[in-house]
Amino acid sequence: MNFFRKMLILFLLVSLSAIILPGCSEEEEAPASQGGLERNGQMVSFSGLSFTPWDVDEALFSVDEQVPKPYTIMLYLNGSDLETEAGMATGDLLEIITAGFNEENINFLVLTGGALQWQNGLIPGDTCTLYRVAGGDLEFIADVGPCSMGDAGTLASFIDFGMTGFPADKYGLILWNHGGGSIAGFGVDENFDYDGLTLLELNLALEKSLAAETKLEFIGFDACLMATVETAAIAQDYAHYLIASEDLEPGFGWDYTFLADLGANPQLGGAELGQIIADKFVDFYAGSGQDATLSVIDLSGVDEVLQAMGDLMAACNEDFSQLTFKQFAKSRNNTKTFGGGSPRDNNCDMVDICSMAAQLAPYYPDEAEAVIQAVANAVVYNRYSEGVQGAAGLSTYFVFGGKEQAEEAVETYKALAMNPHYTNFLVNFASELTGESIAPLDLSDQIPEMNEDGDYTIRLTQEELENLLEIYFTVWEPVPGEEDYYFMLGETSAVEIAADGTIVTEFDGIWPGINGDFVCLYEIERTESGGKYAIPAVLNGEDVDIIAVFDAANPDGKIIGARPLSSETGMAAKNLLEIKEGDRLKFLYYAEYFGEDEDMELEDWYEGEEFTVDDELELEWLEVNPGEVYLYGFYLIDVQQNEYYTDFVEVEFIE
Repeated sequence: MNFFRKMLILFLLVSLSAIILPGCSEEEEAPASQGGLERNGQMVSFSGLSFTPWDVDEALFSVDEQVPKPYTIMLYLNGSDLETEAGMATGDLLEIITAGFNEENINFLVLTGGALQWQNGLIPGDTCTLYRVAGGDLEFIADVGPCSMGDAGTLASFIDFGMTGFPADKYGLILWNHGGGSIAGFGVDENFDYDGLTLLELNLALEKSLAAETKLEFIGFDACLMATVETAAIAQDYAHYLIASEDLEPGFGWDYTFLADLGANPQLGGAELGQIIADKFVDFYAGSGQDATLSVIDLSGVDEVLQAMGDLMAACNEDFSQLTFKQFAKSRNNTKTFGGGSPRDNNCDMVDICSMAAQLAPYYPDEAEAVIQAVANAVVYNRYSEGVQGAAGLSTYFVFGGKEQAEEAVETYKALAMNPHYTNFLVNFASELTGESIAPLDLSDQIPEMNEDGDYTIRLTQEELENLLEIYFTVWEPVPGEEDYYFMLGETSAVEIAADGTIVTEFDGIWPGINGDFVCLYEIERTESGGKYAIPAVLNGEDVDIIAVFDAANPDGKIIGARPLSSETGMAAKNLLEIKEGDRLKFLYYAEYFGEDEDMELEDWYEGEEFTVDDELELEWLEVNPGEVYLYGFYLIDVQQNEYYTDFVEVEFIE
């Protein structure tokens, strides 16, 4: 099935065969009684986690005894806002039903929940329901009650239901929803205050399920950012393979026509099946403008990866000081990072492990090479779109951009009991990152000056350069009707740094725009051929980042869609919205108050004029308005992610 057919399938309906069975049990174990386990010589405590199972025996009561099949696949379908707002779970259900797989070889079970409203008019939004795919239809099995899809007991019960009622030679578990990486975890439930499964809760669910006795063939995440070494470390005791994406997933997710391949070849193991899933997934989005990554990880190799990471970070810890922190911060800044957005969005701080090791290789070559080799051994298949660079198949958490949440995030990470050397490095790094300023940049007397070539320059000392992480040239425009308020028209990293500390930028009054309006492009990914940028906007009343791509095929930039912000879910948005004719759109601009009134709000987001989209959006290059006064200045970020501005110079363009 191609990308465009999947878009159309959302508008179809499916008939459900109703077989009414009893509801669920709502008995809850005391949160403090969950116990724990040992990992990497450390105790993992489940104390305080909620575990609310539903009554598996009651749900199984009316299920006929099943003849064992080669595969039972369980889809944990947490619809959430992806279904309520866009019907994406319904779209995948329809794709599964119409996949035409051999039901003699596959049991396919579904647990639905998490969405306020299902866009098929048939699946209820106020309860969790069990289904199986049979006879080319979605057959209702049981209503298990209003359970949170973010509760470990809900998932554990589903696994037990599938493995008990539908025996098979191999079992697969697919978790469908948002993903937030190693700190935020998986999924959110709209009916339970956006409750999600942290990795610790996922660990509890698997430990309390029958997967602790009989390993699953694979665990798959049809979700963003879950191909992490932390996810793999948890999954290794309960499954043979992990199938997941390092990066954000496009909203339509996996291509479930892989079920036909599995039905025809039920002897496939997790590695071979994972390769088919990955190939179909990436091929599905070819030509759509959306990038995709998917990797297949042999979980027997995870300990080797963790050990190699620990050895590398043990060396880093031994040398750790304020001086080496600067080196580590610059290495981290150049590491391939996943899930970034504009300044309004969350930062999950997930990085590619091999990219991280490569950045540290100049200081610790042997340890870095061991990490890269261990990842290569564990990742048995890794597929990504042509536009993706630096994705080796396995990521990890490395605090940096999400500095404001660093303390809480590191505590969450410590509770996972990963390699102690890596954890200690994160503690040391976060402490320095959030601690007292190492060497504040004094830019009070720095005013951009025009050189003989007409370019604007400033000059930094050698010490300031050593503490410098990023520098941008910024252009600001007065907010209409607001005295001393200016909004940032844009920022660019196109600056040159000379050996003597002179920083030069060329700006000729030409700036990117859309529909005649200037727009601010925030760099979220840098590649050899260009990069990916976020443009803050409001689309049909919803806060979004419009995503623009610059590459060899699109040197002037191409708009590929709009990504909703993740303020409610706390996770990176999975779906990329199409911007269509008739949509209402307005751009947002970061604004600051530069006056002397201390009672004024210092910063805000300024809204541009709303317009109706009447054609395909395209980036254009616009000249600044003659006679308008603009502010020019440099914006600097130091190794601790502290931000600074130089003084500004007023510039008026003459027609």
